[in-house]
Parts: sequence; C-alpha cells; structure tokens
Amino acid sequence: MQLKQVSREMKLVEKPAIPFKSNVRLSEHLTEKVVDGKTVHEFIGTDNFASAFYLRQDYEVDAGRLEEPTLYEPLYRIIEDRSLPEMVAVNRLGPAGMVFQRVLEGGETKFGTIGESNLSIPIYHYSVGIQYSDDLVEYNKLFSITEVERETGSAYNALLNHLHFAPFLTYSYASKNQTDGGALTYEAGIKLPEAYLRTFEAALTHAVADKPANRRGPFALLTSTANLFTLERAFTVVPQQGVTAQSSALSRVSTIIAYDGWSGSMGNLNFEYDGVPDGKVYLIDLGRRARNHRSYVKHGLLRVQGNPDVSRFILEQTIWHARFGVYANPADSTEEITLPTVGDLT
Repeated sequence: MQLKQVSREMKLVEKPAIPFKSNVRLSEHLTEKVVDGKTVHEFIGTDNFASAFYLRQDYEVDAGRLEEPTLYEPLYRIIEDRSLPEMVAVNRLGPAGMVFQRVLEGGETKFGTIGESNLSIPIYHYSVGIQYSDDLVEYNKLFSITEVERETGSAYNALLNHLHFAPFLTYSYASKNQTDGGALTYEAGIKLPEAYLRTFEAALTHAVADKPANRRGPFALLTSTANLFTLERAFTVVPQQGVTAQSSALSRVSTIIAYDGWSGSMGNLNFEYDGVPDGKVYLIDLGRRARNHRSYVKHGLLRVQGNPDVSRFILEQTIWHARFGVYANPADSTEEITLPTVGDLT
C-alpha cells in the first residue's frame, strides 16, 4: 500500500488575482442611497459591470479556499444532501452491523433492524459578511477588495478543518485508547525513527485488541509538521541506517495527515484553531469510517446579496454562508500516541 501524505503545503494552490482595469472607478458604477436609515450603494447602469463584479468575487473567494486547503477528507464519509433535516439521527444496525447466519432446515432468515438512535447530529448554520464601506468607494480602494474576499475563502476552509479535526484533538482518551512510546523499552543504540516504528507496532497491537470496536485498519495518522519528517523516515520502506528491521506495520497505515491549526482575526476579535500538539499522533481507523466519522453537508458555501430585487445590486453587504454538521466517534476509532523522544532512548 502506497503511503499518502496530506498537508497544507502539499495541497496549497496559488491563483493570480483578477485585476481591475486601471481606469475603473467604483463611484462611476455605484450610486449612494439610504435604505432603512442605512447608507448603501447600488450598482447602476445597463452594462455588465455588476455581474462581472460578482463573478470576480466568486473567483477570489474560491482562490482563497485553495490557499487554505481542507485536509480532513480521508477520515470522513461525506454526505452531501440539500434535503438534510436540522437534526440528523445516527442510526446503527446493532453493535457490529450485519452478520450472516446459517439457515437450518425449517429455519428462517434473521433480519437486522435499524434501532432507535440516541445520537442526533445538529446541522449548524455558519456565516460571515463582507461589508464595503463608503471609504472604499470614495477613495477607490480596489486593492483591498481582493484581500478581504480571499481571506473569506481561507477562513471558511479553516473552519471546516477545525470542526472535523477537533473531535480527535479534544477527546479525553481512556487507557484503552492510549499508547505511550516513552514508557516502552528500547535496546541500546536504537535510533528515533525505529523507536517511532516500534511505538506504532505497540499502538496497532493495542488498537486491534480493543473489543468490540475492532480497530483493525487501514489507519491514518494525524500529526503535526513538527513530527512529520521523523515519521516519514520511520515509514520509509527502503531500509535505513540504524533501522535493524522493517515491519508489517508499514502496510497498515495508508495516510499521514499533518495539521497545525490556523489563526485569524476579524476586527478586534482573534481566532485560534489548535493543531496537533508536538509529540502526539492520532492513529485513526478508516476501516469503519462510514460508521464512526460522518460529515453532513446540507449546502456548501453560498453567496447571498442583501437586495432581493435581482434587477438591482446593493453592494453594501455580501453574506457567505453554509450549513453542515460533523459526527466523530474517537472512542471506537482512535489511538492517542505519545511519541518517544531522544531522552527516552538513552
């Protein structure tokens, strides 16, 4: 099995901005008026400037999303359905799904039934608004428009990453879901990459023994870039100096995801999404991904204008919003690993 690596740096794509023509002045395409006591600006004229402006805006927001790519997809079954209700019930077919049984003469087939669920996943509504100020029109600050629009796209993808990774990073793991590489015994002279590999062997053995969760893989590793390079050396199939033997543990891990979090601000508010802490790795079972990790998307990022009259375009506000919910069950899927350090090998 070829090991797949996923990180922001590997998926990042930078697209050039769509420049305004040098002679464009917003004041020539907008008119100021007061609506419900608020000063707003409307596009005027019969040309295609307004539609081109919004087409350019969509492009810039999408470009911002490419600059902060999503990383969680290997961990989740993603359900996109516009008809999703506000609360999604998570139903399960018994503790282990479905089991085939022999039908004896005169016997009958046993049916699995969907039991009542005590799990309901809310579909939350997320939004942000872009407001174009009077100064932007007065001083023709075209350069600042692209920056705000790109940041909108980046912030949305950062939120998606945060909400999908947070269940693994904030869960309080019990001993049945933990492996401490610092508590293992290593022979003298062992190198750190091999110590990592030995740690993962212990973690895999511990995960498989977790009944009835049956964490048998394949697995993904959720880590930080601080530990990524040593992980790469540990999981390189080609024998390396200082690694006495390779391990079948290598074939059990299909994906390594490096996530370092995100920080941003809006006005006077600062936002910080924590990444994977240094020294921790999460071994996540993908074999039952559809059962344990689900992402429900009612609709992705949509743009809404403030004026319901499509023949007129009010520029004062643009709202971007999405509706989705996340369900994750780390207790049944995840092993929290504390990595060994050089000090543990001396």
